[in-house]
Amino acid sequence: MMTLLSPPPSVLSSPQRRCHLLLMLYLPGLTVTPEILGRINGVDSHKALQDIADTGDEIQRYHRLAMITEPDGSYRIEGTALDRRLCLLHWLRRGLRLCPHFVQQHFAPTLKEQLRRQGIAKALYDETNLQALVSLCARRLQRQFDSRDMQFLSLYLQYCLHQHQLGVTPEFNDRQREWTRARPEFLAAQDIARHWTRRVRLPAHEDEQLFLALLFQMLRMPDPIRDDHEQDVRLRTSISRTIGRFRDLAGMSFSDEQGLSDQLYIHLAQALDRSLFAIGIDNSLPEEITRLYPKLMRTTREAFSQFETDYGVRFSDEEMGLVAVIFGAWLMQENDLQEKQVLLLTGNNLELEQQIEQQLRELTLLPLNIKHLTVHGFQKEGAPKEVVLVITPYSTSLPLYSPPLLHATLPLGEHMQQRIREILEG
Repeated sequence: MMTLLSPPPSVLSSPQRRCHLLLMLYLPGLTVTPEILGRINGVDSHKALQDIADTGDEIQRYHRLAMITEPDGSYRIEGTALDRRLCLLHWLRRGLRLCPHFVQQHFAPTLKEQLRRQGIAKALYDETNLQALVSLCARRLQRQFDSRDMQFLSLYLQYCLHQHQLGVTPEFNDRQREWTRARPEFLAAQDIARHWTRRVRLPAHEDEQLFLALLFQMLRMPDPIRDDHEQDVRLRTSISRTIGRFRDLAGMSFSDEQGLSDQLYIHLAQALDRSLFAIGIDNSLPEEITRLYPKLMRTTREAFSQFETDYGVRFSDEEMGLVAVIFGAWLMQENDLQEKQVLLLTGNNLELEQQIEQQLRELTLLPLNIKHLTVHGFQKEGAPKEVVLVITPYSTSLPLYSPPLLHATLPLGEHMQQRIREILEG
C-alpha cells in the first residue's frame, strides 16, 4: 500500500498539491479524504478542501468529470472510462514534470502492487518489456520518445492493463472510432494489443486498441514538413482553403501563407483531437477576444465554417479564439504593425462612450489599445505621442499639436468608418 509521508508545511505549490490529489484518486484501493490529503501535502483542512474544490472545477471544465463526495467523507472521480483515462493522461504527464518524486515513490509502487494482486503476469508490466514495446511503436511511427515520455508510457500502460483486467474499457462513438482507426497510430497500437493477448490471453477488445492508438496520437507533435499520412495531407489542403476564405472575407493578404499554414497545421491537428474527444482548454480567452477583437473573431468563425462541416466538428469559442489570435498575429506581422493607440475622450455619458469603443473595435481586424482621457484632461495635457487617433462624442477644440480628432455620433456614418479604417490600418 501507499506510504503516507508528510512533507514539511508550505513546501508544495498549489499545482503540485493538486497533482498529488488527482493521482491519489486514480490509485486503486486508496481512500482519499481531506485529512489524508492534508497530511500528504502538509496543509490544514481549509487548504485541503480548497485544493479539492479547485481540482474538481478543473477536471469538470477540461474533462467533463465530477468530484463526488462519498458518505464516509472520501472522494472519487465520476465520469466515463474514456474521459477518466484522458484526464489521467494529462495529469500523469503533469505530475512527472511537477512532482516526479511523488510519482516514483508513491504512484508507481502502489500501481504495481495492485497489478501483482490482480494476478497479471509480471512480464506484462515490467518496465524493460514495456519500454521495448514502446520502442517498437516508436520505430513504426518513426518517432523518438524522450526519457520522460518513456517513463510516462510505462506507467500509463500499466494503468491501462489494470483497467482492462477489471473490464473497464473506454467506449468510442462512431465518429471517434472512424477518426482513430484511420490514423497510423492504430497499427502501432495493434502491436501492443497482440503482445498482451499472446502473453496472458487477454481478449482483444477493439476499443482498447483504439484507446492505445489515441494515446500515441495525443503524444505526437504535428510536423507540417514531415507528416505525410493521408489525413495530414487532407488537413493541409483544408487549411489552405480556409486561409483563402479568410483572405477574401478580410480583404487583407498574407505574403507568407506557407508560414501561416504551418502554424495553423500544428495547432489544428491537436485542436481536432480535442474537439472530437471533448477535451477542454482554458476558457478565459474567448470572452476577451470577442470583446477586444469582435470582427477578427467573427471573420475567423465564418472562414472556418466549411472546415468544420468537412470534419464534422464545431469548434468551441475557446478553440476558435486561439485560431483568431494566430490570424491576428500574422496580419500584424504581415504589415509590420504595432498595436494602434486610440484615445477616447470621456465626459458624462458612460453608455455612449462604451458604444463608441465597441464600434471602433468592430471596424478593424487589427488589435487596438483604446485609452480613456477626460475632455478637460485632453485640453490640459494633449494626447500621448503614440496615439494615432482621438475620438469623442463631446464638443472640444483641437490643441495646437494633436493626432486626427474625430467627433463621433452614433451610429458611425460610412464616411467616418472609412476614415477611421484608413487611420488604423494605413
